[in-house]
Amino acid sequence: MEKKTAYSLEDIQQLLIDKIAELAEIAPDSIHPAEPFASYGLDSLLAVTFVGDLEDWFELRLPATLLWDYPSIQSLSGYLYTELSMLTAN
Repeated sequence: MEKKTAYSLEDIQQLLIDKIAELAEIAPDSIHPAEPFASYGLDSLLAVTFVGDLEDWFELRLPATLLWDYPSIQSLSGYLYTELSMLTAN
C-alpha cells in the first residue's frame, strides 16, 4: 500500500490485516478484525516491532502499550483513524 496523507478507516484496517498476516505468516483472508492480536501469535516482541512499524508508516508517536489498549484490528483501526484525522484536519 502506498503511503498517503489521508486514510479511510477501511485503508487502515486493510493495512493492519496485511501487516498482521505478514508477521503471523498466515493468509490475510484468515484474519478477522474483531479477533484479539494474541489469537495470531503476536507476543510482546512482535507487538513492539509492529508498533514501531506503525509509527514509521503513519509518522505518528504511538504508546508502547498500543496493542494492549487496542487489542484487535477493529479497535486499533478506529484509534488510528481518529488520530490521523486530527492530524490532517490541522
